[in-house]
Amino acid sequence: MTLCYTSNRLLAGAVAVAGSLLATTAGAQTLGLGTTQGGATGQIGTALAQVISMNSDLQVIPQISANTSQYIPLLDQGKLELAIANYPQTWYAVTGTGMSTEKAENLRLVATLMPFLAALVAPEDSGIKSYADIKGHKVPRYSENSLGDFVIRAALAAGDLTYDDVESVPISNFPQQYEAFKDGRIDVSIATVGSQASFDLEASVGDIQFLPVPESHLEQAKEFLPGAYLQPIAANDDLPGLDEPTTVFAYDYLLFANASVPDGEISQVAGAIYEGSDFLMNSSPVWADFVKEDMGKKADIPYHPGAIAYYEEIGILN
Repeated sequence: MTLCYTSNRLLAGAVAVAGSLLATTAGAQTLGLGTTQGGATGQIGTALAQVISMNSDLQVIPQISANTSQYIPLLDQGKLELAIANYPQTWYAVTGTGMSTEKAENLRLVATLMPFLAALVAPEDSGIKSYADIKGHKVPRYSENSLGDFVIRAALAAGDLTYDDVESVPISNFPQQYEAFKDGRIDVSIATVGSQASFDLEASVGDIQFLPVPESHLEQAKEFLPGAYLQPIAANDDLPGLDEPTTVFAYDYLLFANASVPDGEISQVAGAIYEGSDFLMNSSPVWADFVKEDMGKKADIPYHPGAIAYYEEIGILN
């Protein structure tokens, strides 16, 4: 999927949300939606707030935080009604492990949205063709228990490696990682299939290639990325890193709610998203792989009763 975002698209989305909120009735129930500013999460939050507000009796207002670790506790405490995050982050929050130090016991799943497709890339002329080939090379080292840290650990596990087998280069965030890759300070980088970052990397260093994740090592990788699965990707001359077919990590993006939000309201949320699927898919490339029939996809995270009721009614609860 392509994750290409422009400031004009962000502005247009924000204006559209504002317009839809003004169109709601004065008595509409207001729900806060935890999200971040910009990027994929910001785009998803903007589109969800708009489509739910347009297609239900609810008024959804994005509540911006720096990252998911800030707003998930707010949702658990009932200070937010809704929030979004990827599956590994959400699973760690529910279990109080990995990226989270406390269990988010009041978190309930509302909808599976779309998969993120990611893996490590390397320059085609680097000689790195597999995860095992990373041994001895310079690898980004994120802060412990951050998302970047878990993605790198999963990638190393895909090659039977650990940080002890590579040269670690401290990295604080994804933009810094991309610059380090362009500068040659690291030999591999996390990238998302079709993302603007992948285009920028290839423009800077020449041809890159996504390293294929071996199916034989998926279980080892899932120790760090719970809920991850593998997605085969065909060769594509129009997208960076896909000169050859490959297989990447996939993990779903989720919408979830506080358990105390009334069932009827959550049923409305789910229904508004389902009925507004065409609008969502036209709002941004991030929604390109959204499949409304998968909103009730089986997960190891408990669904909200309101979501269960709606998905059972329309026959898509897996």
